[in-house]
Amino acid sequence: MTSHLPDLLEASFDADHRCHQWLDPNAHFDPPQPFRLRGIKNRLHVHDRYMDHLRAHGLLSYSKLTSSKEKFLLDPSLMSALVDRWRPETHTFQSRCGELTPTLKDVSMITALPIIGNPVVPQAYSSNWPLQVEARFGVPFPVNTRSGNRPRGVPLRWIVTHFSNLPANADNVTLARHLFAYVLYLLGIMFPSSHGDVVLPSLIKIAEEIVDGPLPPRPIYSFGSAMLAHTYRGLCHATQKKSKGHILAVSYDTYLLDVPTYPT
Repeated sequence: MTSHLPDLLEASFDADHRCHQWLDPNAHFDPPQPFRLRGIKNRLHVHDRYMDHLRAHGLLSYSKLTSSKEKFLLDPSLMSALVDRWRPETHTFQSRCGELTPTLKDVSMITALPIIGNPVVPQAYSSNWPLQVEARFGVPFPVNTRSGNRPRGVPLRWIVTHFSNLPANADNVTLARHLFAYVLYLLGIMFPSSHGDVVLPSLIKIAEEIVDGPLPPRPIYSFGSAMLAHTYRGLCHATQKKSKGHILAVSYDTYLLDVPTYPT
């Protein structure tokens, strides 16, 4: 039993929106729980020898942002409140002062990621992708602890554990391995999922293209627009989640979602 439906909500379209939890007259007895947010637990610092590749693909500034020692504080209650105000059909937050949303300009100004270029499209991958990653890294892939299930991605913790320090006298093969690990790490930070702290296997070929291909005169991929689209998608999915402890699958450092909270 819910109270009167506010004018901003459409009975059919918003039937499963999590904001209905707040319309329940008895919500104060069992209020909706805030989302769980994932921060960057283990940071992988950028090495000087990665600079040329990262700069050519428009990832250098973002790599420095994610390598910062300054801890970015995440507020689960604030992020949950934003989700409650998110409208999937318009991709905007509905607030008392009007509609707000992160835009491509925000992405460009905050992350310095390229917003012009080819779209970032998840690539098809074979079922034996863990063996391919293992062969590429020369390090045994971690044993899957989920009984009956295949690994959901490349664990970020495993990447940080094995590829944090590039040897001073590293040859080209070792450099390529560490650079590949670092690009995977960046993509995992940029496009997280609710599956855990992993890099989705659909991003592996994009990392290979960045590492193995020649340096382009300008960035190939529009990572900025992909990050914004990923954020929109994560927010849209989150509006349908009502279970306790659900993880908000948006960019780890949620800089974009912090924009609408700034006082003006």
